[in-house]
Amino acid sequence: MAFRLTILGTSSALPTSDRYPTAHVLNVHERLYLIDCGEGTQMQMRRYRIRFGRINHIFISHLHGDHFFGLYPLLSTFNLMGRKTPMHVYAPAPSEELITRHLKDFDINLAYELVVHTLSGKTLRPVLDDKRVEVFSFPLKHRVKSYGFLFREKTPDRNIIRDKIAEFNLTIAEIARLKKGEDVNREGGEVIMAVEVTLKPRKPVSYAFCSDTGWFPKLATYVRGVDLLYHEATFSDESEALAARTGHSTARHAATVALDAGAGRLILGHFSARYKSPAILEEEARQVFPAAEAAIEGATYDIG
Repeated sequence: MAFRLTILGTSSALPTSDRYPTAHVLNVHERLYLIDCGEGTQMQMRRYRIRFGRINHIFISHLHGDHFFGLYPLLSTFNLMGRKTPMHVYAPAPSEELITRHLKDFDINLAYELVVHTLSGKTLRPVLDDKRVEVFSFPLKHRVKSYGFLFREKTPDRNIIRDKIAEFNLTIAEIARLKKGEDVNREGGEVIMAVEVTLKPRKPVSYAFCSDTGWFPKLATYVRGVDLLYHEATFSDESEALAARTGHSTARHAATVALDAGAGRLILGHFSARYKSPAILEEEARQVFPAAEAAIEGATYDIG
């Protein structure tokens, strides 16, 4: 699969005996991206066999503890494990100041470079352009500055038709060019057309993360056409007024965003501790958007 999402935490501010605060790991062609880092994230990473060394980018939606408190010990653990490669953290201000102060207060001297990218802006903005994926941030509606993240796979290479390799005696260099959609011009005038020896690539996939946020109409435009949408569903319909006061969403709000955005699937999370089971939230969301399901900690979801 192009993208593979593992849920490490599904609880909102108050953890429960069986639910951890928010943290996700997105696998993009075996490169791992950590999204939010609530308390206990590294314990969950060990439990679900997430390879620490493959994480080079951490995205923090906002600076409330249930999305941020796990970052400090994780950075320290990377240091104790002998990390040397740079770590990039994407978070709102004053994240860099907070992290620097914590490291100083606890006498932690990192042996690797820590690069903090401050999130800002009032629209969809690129924050990372990697080999296989582009990542964008966008503003959410919460009590403090909060951002969602959109991960878009770059268009994959064309697929070579295996029989054509022998038929044209293609070299490795020629195959590489053809997969990029480039025709090959050989000495003597022979031209090998990419469209004749390759197949169109599959459609790129995408994943969007929206937590914490209240509902607002423009949110759906930021995640238009996304294959998998994760959206907080802290409360049920009966607590809609509380959701509005605290800058959160109901399950129905999350489903409305998914419907308006034309999303492929919806995963709900960030459940209030008042719900022993998220079944009621899942049911309410499905009344609006049938392809909705409550996130399960430790579960992995294939995208594409």
